[in-house]
Amino acid sequence: MTYRAEIDGLRAIAVLSVVLAHANFSAFGGGFIGVDIFFAISGYLITTIILDDYANGTFSLRGFYERRARRILPALFFVLFCTVPAAWIWLLPEAYEAFSKSLVMATVSLSNIYFLKKTDYFAPDSTEVPLLHTWSLGVEEQFYVLFPLLFLFRLNGRTIFKIVLATAIASLFVSDFGARHFPSANYYLLPTRVWEILAGSLCAFSVFGKTRCSNSALALAGLVLIMVAVFLFDPTTRVPSFAALLPVGGTCAFLLFATRETGAGRLLSCPPLVWIGRFSFSIYLWHQPVFAFWRIRSAEPPSQWVMCALIVVVLALAAFTWRFIEQPLRYGKAGIRKVAALATTCALILVGFGALGFLKEGLPFRLAPGVQTFIEKTTWSENCLFQVKDGTPAIPDDKCMFDANAGKTYAVWGDSIGASLSPALVEALELRHMGMVQLTHGFCAPIIGVSTAREEGAADCDAFNQRALTYLTQSKIDTVVMVASWVNFFNAPYLRIDGAEYSAADTPISAVAKKLQETVQALETSGTRVVIIYPSPRFDKPVVDVMAGRIVKGDASPDFEYSIAAFKANTAHAYSVLNAGVPDSVTKIFPEQIFCHQSQWDMCFFGRDGVAYIADRGHYTKAGATMIVDQLMREIENPDTRSSTGVTIN
Repeated sequence: MTYRAEIDGLRAIAVLSVVLAHANFSAFGGGFIGVDIFFAISGYLITTIILDDYANGTFSLRGFYERRARRILPALFFVLFCTVPAAWIWLLPEAYEAFSKSLVMATVSLSNIYFLKKTDYFAPDSTEVPLLHTWSLGVEEQFYVLFPLLFLFRLNGRTIFKIVLATAIASLFVSDFGARHFPSANYYLLPTRVWEILAGSLCAFSVFGKTRCSNSALALAGLVLIMVAVFLFDPTTRVPSFAALLPVGGTCAFLLFATRETGAGRLLSCPPLVWIGRFSFSIYLWHQPVFAFWRIRSAEPPSQWVMCALIVVVLALAAFTWRFIEQPLRYGKAGIRKVAALATTCALILVGFGALGFLKEGLPFRLAPGVQTFIEKTTWSENCLFQVKDGTPAIPDDKCMFDANAGKTYAVWGDSIGASLSPALVEALELRHMGMVQLTHGFCAPIIGVSTAREEGAADCDAFNQRALTYLTQSKIDTVVMVASWVNFFNAPYLRIDGAEYSAADTPISAVAKKLQETVQALETSGTRVVIIYPSPRFDKPVVDVMAGRIVKGDASPDFEYSIAAFKANTAHAYSVLNAGVPDSVTKIFPEQIFCHQSQWDMCFFGRDGVAYIADRGHYTKAGATMIVDQLMREIENPDTRSSTGVTIN
């Protein structure tokens, strides 16, 4: 196969797009499609190599798998080994347990399946998952296992081409359907990704044995299509789907028609891009761990200057890995047996170390006793928090009724934030000889007819809420406490309102507010008093991580402070919707009246003297929930009561 420098330049465009997107440079919001470009390039190159061997009668599975192992495993295993010490030193037990599982799955090429069940690729906290990027290697490696099997049956090239074409078309249409109906599985799994790889394969079939014709206009058009996708796509653009035809089609046009004589080919054949393209694989491997561990260790989100410095570090690590790990083991004289033995040994060590981490629940002994004690206390209650996997629960569920036959009964209706508050409310009501019913479902805010769209966890939200409202309006519930992760919910990339889906930019806020108002009015019409808990911020970093990090650094009783200005900015959109939709008759509980102190520090404290009030990014600990509940009971029992030191944020 003739070396094409412009393809290395295209690799550089792909990997730089991914790196800059993950570095949060807003101009490169669609940079994640660099992975789609890589898939198409891989399909083209792999198929070209196989067709050459197939035509010459030298094709063998053993030879193919050996080349793939030499190409992928040395750099991958080296980077995985390097992440282990950083994880050991810096990750708390829960995060270390998750890291250990991902380490095992990345080693055995199944991390795409693992992350499908664990991590939304575009979720804010995904930036702190060190091995999240290995999902794409899982897809490619699974493809490499299956694709060459087509050539074992000694079919003619035309027949194989037809099979590849039919598979690619079927995968494309399934992916477009999946982008709307099962977006996470669609993003991570081979069946809906394979068309992108096979698009490159089809290019290889179309030019194999022929003189490839260059075309400057088509090559340039391909490059333009790629750059349009990089700059115009954003995380709300669900791919793979028909939308991914833009970058994948552009890649195919470039592969087919670009040469060093065309303008686009000359541009991408310039030495700096070719140099980056040659070790693009190592750049891709290093960038996510470097970025993630910096974010884990930093109390504040990194600035763009910091990210630029980290990119330089990534390039240096990648150059070292390419020169001293990739190249020697890829082109060295070691035989297949030595390569297989080395790869097997490394894989067993990585799997064993990873298994130890998750079987021993994150190896908490790594941490100082004070840190361990703090982490054990900083939890939130998931009791009676139903999820989609549980099916639609009975409403009410017997185990979620607490002294419900008491003279007066409250109900908590909402999502996981409601679940985190419920134990404290149960205790307060028991002291007053009152009962409580808990109606909480993950990803499900208590608004009839409104739910997050494309969030698989919210799949049965409408049915749950309809049944909850029917129960609440027909029962003898005195007070309903409505609570949710309002910031997350109202800022969701997509919302569904009465069955119609809207993107964040197009969501009619007035329609959401109206549905909230209708829900509240339905409760009040039935004679039920309504209380709404307004939002606390959604934090960039888990409170437990920040405070535990301060304990490690010697602060035995750390605080977690958050400026009032940041509180306002974080909750502004949620406040606007709630203020528009909540009638004046509703009792409103404002967390800022509890946690914020304008007269003294202009600060809010979500942890004081070594006690966290928020466990992660938003769920209340027992201590924080108790503070919210105490304020709630004061408001109900004496409506004129207000926090003497608090501030109301409007």
